[in-house]
Parts: sequence; C-alpha cells; structure tokens
Amino acid sequence: MENKEKYATSHDTNQGVGFVFSNIFPWGNIQEGDERHLRIASPRRDVLDDLIAHFSRDRSFDVGQMRFEIADISGHAPQVGEPGSTGRIDTGTGVFCAFDRQQAEEYGLDTSQIDTGESETKMFWRPHHGMGALQDILRRSLQRTHERFGDDYYDGPMEVSEPLFESVEPIKDDVTYSIHFQPATAVDRTVILSKWRLGYRIRDETHRYHLNLALDAGLGQRREHGFGFLNLRDRTPPRAES
Repeated sequence: MENKEKYATSHDTNQGVGFVFSNIFPWGNIQEGDERHLRIASPRRDVLDDLIAHFSRDRSFDVGQMRFEIADISGHAPQVGEPGSTGRIDTGTGVFCAFDRQQAEEYGLDTSQIDTGESETKMFWRPHHGMGALQDILRRSLQRTHERFGDDYYDGPMEVSEPLFESVEPIKDDVTYSIHFQPATAVDRTVILSKWRLGYRIRDETHRYHLNLALDAGLGQRREHGFGFLNLRDRTPPRAES
C-alpha cells in the first residue's frame, strides 16, 4: 500500500494499526469467477480512506495463494442502537485471548508452562480459567483501543464497573479450538481461539459508545491479523413507555 511509512510506527508496536477484517464469505470452495465478500472495520477513518484509495487504484487482492479482483467497494456504519436497545453481536472470526505472566498471576493461574517456555510468554484462555477472566481480557483489549483511537469524552471500558455484555455464550460446542497461525514468514505457531454470541442491553451513552467501538475495532488480541471481527446480528429498539 502507498504511504507505508505512515503506519511504520504502529507496526513496530504490539498495539496494531487499528483495524480488523472478516473472513472471506460466503465460506466454501471457490472457483474462478465466483463472487466473494470481505469486510474491513476500523475506528480510524484515515485507515479506511487510505484502503479505499489504494484499492480504487489497484483492484487486485491476494488471500494466501488466491488472487481476487475487486469489483465494488461500499461503506457501512452498523450501530448498536440507542440507550435501552437490546441486541446480539457475534464474533465472525476467532477471538485471540492470552494472558501474559502478570495477568496470569493476577488470576491465580499456574504459570509453570510460561516459566519453562512451553507456552512461550503467554497462556491462552481456556474455559477452566473462567468467564470473568475472559470478559476482563475483552474489556482490556477495548480499553487499549479507546486510549489510542477512541473519543476521550467518554470513560473507557475498564473505567466503568458494569460489564460490556449481558450474556456471553459460546458458538462452538467445544468452546475453544486451535489453528495454525503464521504472523511472519519464518514464524509458525498454534494458537487457541474461541467464538461467542454476545448479548447486550444499552445502559447509557457511554455503554453505547463502547459497543459501537467494539464493532469498529473488534475484540481480543491480534486484531490486525483478522482475529476478533464482530458482526451485529440483531438489534431491537427500546420499548415505548406505556
């Protein structure tokens, strides 16, 4: 992409450049001439503008060994609704949630695998670690996005006592699953992910801001690699007062 130096500093940190993307859909075998879609979300309008400008000039798009030609680019702005609205958000791609040593110790988790190098420097979340730990990881990830790219008029997700979601239900029966992940050419590792149905009822404008920020930025870690992309599946407006 043009103007790569604009994002060089972001790529040199663990914070990412502030965007997330979906899987290619609809899922399934692909033959030449088939039409597929991809969604890219970001709380940064400049990132989206730069991507639109780039793909308007260069219509080719590579995914692994497959090359696509971009036929159309369109914009969407999903919103969770006004205070009092209810709805459901699904994770469209697996959520990457891992504890570093300090976080693992905060939750009283066994850090022996980290100490021996069996788990590198992080420990992936698993169901026996508890849902409280998972929701804290999700809130921390959104807090980092708020601090870097969000609106400082609002408190961040870690600065309020209420949870992001009313309900958190696994999409997969086994809750977690593993995939091979290659973040760089010479790096190949196995990571553990999870997918979730996330129910909400909007308490106030700050909560509304948090949920819309999550739609823009995704949840969890490694979002710039496509993990943690969110889809708004259902939205119901507030009930009228009788």
